[in-house]
Amino acid sequence: TATPLTTMSGHGDSIKGIAYLRGGKRVVSCSNDKTVRIWDMEKGQQEGTSMVHGNWVCGLAVTRDGKRILSGGEDKRIRVWDVETPQPIEEWTSHKGDVNCVLWSLDGSQLFSASHDRTIRCWNSKTGKSIGEPWRGHTDRVYSLSLSPDGTKVASASFDQTVRFWDTRSGNPIGLPLQHASFLYTVDFSPSGEFVTSGGCDRKISIW
Repeated sequence: TATPLTTMSGHGDSIKGIAYLRGGKRVVSCSNDKTVRIWDMEKGQQEGTSMVHGNWVCGLAVTRDGKRILSGGEDKRIRVWDVETPQPIEEWTSHKGDVNCVLWSLDGSQLFSASHDRTIRCWNSKTGKSIGEPWRGHTDRVYSLSLSPDGTKVASASFDQTVRFWDTRSGNPIGLPLQHASFLYTVDFSPSGEFVTSGGCDRKISIW
């Protein structure tokens, strides 16, 4: 039976997301305790002070250069944090519901977010401004996003029991939704982009 090399404690509630920082020696986590925290894997302890939201933190992403963390949660906001300080840099607001997922474009120029408000938004990562209109089509909260390997499509998974596909440039829907028999929590493109895998409340993993 495998055992963890290191276990780090400090969060006061469920951990909703984890991502490695550049270099692979630190990880960042977000939690229902309303915080985002950076951890030193070699020391096995938290580094610096916690970054605080107004409510549960559900979505987490790190810039490719490793200098910024983006987090989103039940306070309906996306916050941008400086990794080294760690202090808030910006706050992006447009969603009308919980922010469940944040996802970078391949070149880092855009960020995609999914929300309880049933929409997906595309953001200019330099200005923090929402680009165009929200992507509409889902009829219930959107929990998960995945970017195709070539960066041209986003897949989204929703409680409306569908996976939908979107053009990253125009925001237009692509093709027909993939219909499940239950609420969906997660979706992911295969490394080749040929397949999509999804899962949810029916306890099944579906490959499309």
